[in-house]
Amino acid sequence: MKNYDICIIGAGPGGTAAALEASSLGAKAALIEKDEIGGVCLNRGCIPTKARLKSAFLYDESSRSAEFGLASKGFDFSLASICRSSGDIVRRLKDQLGQSLKARKIDIIKGEAVFLDKGTVEAGGEKISARSFVVAAGSSPKPLGQVTSDKKRIFYSEEILGLDKMPVDITIIGGGAIGCEFASFFMAMGSKVTLIEMMERILPREDKDLSNRLEGIFKKEGIEVITGASSPDIGKIASEVILISVGRSPNIGGMGLEKAGIEVKDGRIIVDKYLRTSVHDILAVGDCIGRYNLAHAASAEGKAAARNALGKEAPMDYGIMPVCVYSFPEAASVGLNSDEASNKGYEAVTGRAFFAASGRALAQREPEGFVKLTADKKTGKILGAQILGYNASELIGIISVAMKGGLILKDLADVVQPHPAFSEAVQEAAAIMLRNLK
Repeated sequence: MKNYDICIIGAGPGGTAAALEASSLGAKAALIEKDEIGGVCLNRGCIPTKARLKSAFLYDESSRSAEFGLASKGFDFSLASICRSSGDIVRRLKDQLGQSLKARKIDIIKGEAVFLDKGTVEAGGEKISARSFVVAAGSSPKPLGQVTSDKKRIFYSEEILGLDKMPVDITIIGGGAIGCEFASFFMAMGSKVTLIEMMERILPREDKDLSNRLEGIFKKEGIEVITGASSPDIGKIASEVILISVGRSPNIGGMGLEKAGIEVKDGRIIVDKYLRTSVHDILAVGDCIGRYNLAHAASAEGKAAARNALGKEAPMDYGIMPVCVYSFPEAASVGLNSDEASNKGYEAVTGRAFFAASGRALAQREPEGFVKLTADKKTGKILGAQILGYNASELIGIISVAMKGGLILKDLADVVQPHPAFSEAVQEAAAIMLRNLK
């Protein structure tokens, strides 16, 4: 039997972050993975999809070359080449991650981990004991009823990357982040796109102004958006391809959690603010705990869990957790929106600056969207932000840093931003709010 200070189950963003952090703290660590290092994010999610979205963005931009005073003739794409390029990026990042784990002397064990008791798991034909465990088992696409993928016409999100030709038309069921990103991709590549969402608006967990405006942009670009829909009958959808993206489900089946005494509720592992399960020395992070299905959230949880497992006792803080959607244009948020702030007892005020008034946005022909800030009227404390527009996923970091540093509206308004730049809209939104408060 192999013995470790800490054993991490799952080598996605949460698990690898936990292993690297534990090693940096001097612990002897093992990392168990049944599939591929990097998890869904690196192999079938975040990275390959963003690589494809970049290709789609460039292809779409080329179709608008006349706006830039340029002429392009015969510009086309090869889906096979796009996939190869994406695969090269994945392999490069996977090699770098593998080298980092090796350099930290982290043992990687191939196999599916099953708890035998609260201190022992079995994986790869051997038993492994540890003083503490971190479960980072991830998640899988949530099924739509009894609908299964045939990988020819009906796909779930992780399988659609294997598509060998661009469809003439596609119906996407689910208007969350994944559905909106793929809607942008296929629209930009020339497919006719129908996006179906069962809730009353796309991105239903996001700020209403943001999701409603993105829906308007989608419709203007030719995407048919259907909201408030009942569960669709797959048999009545005539599209060449159907993509189902209705959420994700934690991967906790078959792990023997009951043998370890780990509490599970509504299909997810229950943890406290220190990411501890009902068993003190077993912690859990990432999609399997169902708080935020985000790679960066899992990484942050992984680091915190490793520290807590090794006696640091640091609670996990979700107050400044950015959420990004890499659609065209991008959508990003952090902290509270005005409704959430009011519900928490703040006297919430908001302010917006539109990219249509930004010199940089106009120069790049990307005028869609806005920066919306929410703050406490009494103190000027920045409570949150929503950004819709070009590179919103980068701009939201400005707000995250400001919130982490305890800055107030005046601080944000007084920061000198470069000109011309998209970031000027952040400064302008804060300045508008200050003027309105006088």
